[in-house]
Amino acid sequence: HDLSYDELPDYKSDPLADVRAENEVWKAEQAEQAAAKVDSDQPAKSSEKSDSQPSANNAEEGNSEKESKPADDKAKKEQAPRAISVSAINWNDLGNQVCLELRTADNKDRWITTIDLRAKKLNTIVHRRDPAWINWNVASPRWLADSQTIYYTTEASGYAHLYVTHIPSNATRQLTSGEYVTRNVTPSRDGQFLYYKANAPHPGIYEIYRVNVASGQQEQLTQLGGDNDYALSPDETKLLLTHSTAMSPPELWIQTIGDHASATQLTRTVSAEFSGLPWIAPQYVTVPSRAGRPIHARLYLPPGHDSSKPAPAVIFIHGAGYLQNAHQGWSNYFREFMFHSLLAHRGYVVLDMDYRGSAGYGRDWRTAIYRQMGHPEIDDLEDGRTWLNQSQGVDPERVGIYGGSYGGFMTLMALFTRPDTFACGAALRPVTDWAHYNHGYTSNILNTPDVDPMAYAKSSPIEWAEGLKDPLLICHGMVDDNVFFKDTARLAQRLIELRKEDWEVAMYPVEAHGFTRSSSWYDEYRRILELFERHLKP
Repeated sequence: HDLSYDELPDYKSDPLADVRAENEVWKAEQAEQAAAKVDSDQPAKSSEKSDSQPSANNAEEGNSEKESKPADDKAKKEQAPRAISVSAINWNDLGNQVCLELRTADNKDRWITTIDLRAKKLNTIVHRRDPAWINWNVASPRWLADSQTIYYTTEASGYAHLYVTHIPSNATRQLTSGEYVTRNVTPSRDGQFLYYKANAPHPGIYEIYRVNVASGQQEQLTQLGGDNDYALSPDETKLLLTHSTAMSPPELWIQTIGDHASATQLTRTVSAEFSGLPWIAPQYVTVPSRAGRPIHARLYLPPGHDSSKPAPAVIFIHGAGYLQNAHQGWSNYFREFMFHSLLAHRGYVVLDMDYRGSAGYGRDWRTAIYRQMGHPEIDDLEDGRTWLNQSQGVDPERVGIYGGSYGGFMTLMALFTRPDTFACGAALRPVTDWAHYNHGYTSNILNTPDVDPMAYAKSSPIEWAEGLKDPLLICHGMVDDNVFFKDTARLAQRLIELRKEDWEVAMYPVEAHGFTRSSSWYDEYRRILELFERHLKP
């Protein structure tokens, strides 16, 4: 039997109606500007028309043709059924009821439903519409042991929190609340508790908790600091923990539930040689920002740093966009941790910020970049530069930036849209045109190029390349299967056409998005270091 989506709340309403209207105005303005430019480029008294450029009249005729199309064609296109995917299907233990998670292709709407098996229709339990995009990191609905209650997470309160809904009564309760996120939810076998990890003590510290489903009483199970994840033992008396700090990679620990003192380390995988090296421990700081909320960051200071003496600085920009790196556990960017120690020993102050768009700070921080990637984040980088000058004595004229993937994209946007702000930058495997990146990621943040071309024009570095004034290094693997090398090739051609100077591309013929050869990593970081030494040192 086919199940109809027609009864889903807001299924037939277009969440992008305002965006479409805004783009129609923008496209008309672009056409007028192009026509005016063509008209101004024509010889004053010549009646001849260029074969390579349309005349202003031709441009106007093209617009007239568009305007003459029947209005009902446009209406039919906008009223076409919205594509929906079923992202989760879970039956209860009795096998007599099922819950579904449904999402629209534009990721503006998320429904949690059950099915009335007799009436053969969907019953909506939860509906969430986000004018930006629904978070990827929310837990799908699953059943508790009573086969009548589902649990899930949603950002309805602004942060990803735990909820339960009793299906027969449709009664919903929020079990966790506050300015923190919950992840990795595990139910006890009897359904009495839900276990989870959360950054409740501090945005950068993740501990393990459980909540009593009936009473809503929460209990913090670990007090290890840093970053922790867990697995519940089969008898549900212990936690197998993965614990790390900024200076110690993840190790296995075991702890009896209810006894913090019983936490015991099981593995020690770090060599004495590694531990004996002079790594620089990051400080955890907050940077005041024009966004109205502090930016959490890691700060690496040179040994014996004297803030009364001007120093050079480097701002590192983490990749992925939606990722958290200023947490207090071991960073996925362990090579950069080592590189930052090297930079600090050479006299650089290094700042690593969780700019807007980063994970772990709630819905508003995540979606601040909607339709304007590379703009709020660059404000955050500028605020970091100001803070480094005011608090650490950094010379604002000697601040460099670098990052890979999304960090490479932001490096380009910073140098292209805020010339003279940063002394130089290294963009590694950067996205240069979001219309060329994958649909699954980009369409959430910028919609699609046919619907929202102005968002792509605003957010793609290749559209801003004319602003480049400061030294730029681009590094890219030629077999990159994530950000294709053609992104860099197209940008290089654009910079050539613009007659830009003091930029270079380093190509890595056998490398993909993440390098695998030590020789490639060495060459890349050698070039980055030389860029900073050349342009940031007196």
